[in-house]
Amino acid sequence: MRTKTIVKALIGVLVIGGGIGYFMYQAMQSSWSYYYSVDDLSVNSSAAKNHSLRIAGTVKQGSVTRDLQKMRLTFTLAGSKAEVPVHYEGPVPDNFAEGKEVVVEGRLDTAGVFRAETLMTRCESKYKAKVK
Repeated sequence: MRTKTIVKALIGVLVIGGGIGYFMYQAMQSSWSYYYSVDDLSVNSSAAKNHSLRIAGTVKQGSVTRDLQKMRLTFTLAGSKAEVPVHYEGPVPDNFAEGKEVVVEGRLDTAGVFRAETLMTRCESKYKAKVK
């Protein structure tokens, strides 16, 4: 009788532990992203399609177009050797500007356009006062 109770308790613990482990795995999997520079992405673009990605690069001068009514932003993200067009819809950080380093999260579509879901700007490593 006692062994039946212990076996039932162990099975219950395994089922509950397995369920918790599964839900933790699912939650973590949705937040995993491959991290690439623009140059890395140009080399691995076929492998990167249909995966959640993070790309770091510099906003190319003269490439930014904004549609303020629809909160759309289009720009080119540049590396040292390659470039990738980016389309983003959502709030734009205050310190977003041409020539600044940014990190975008999203997916690369079949046309080679990066569809960003998140746009993050990199903070200056040191505060610089404006000179008058």
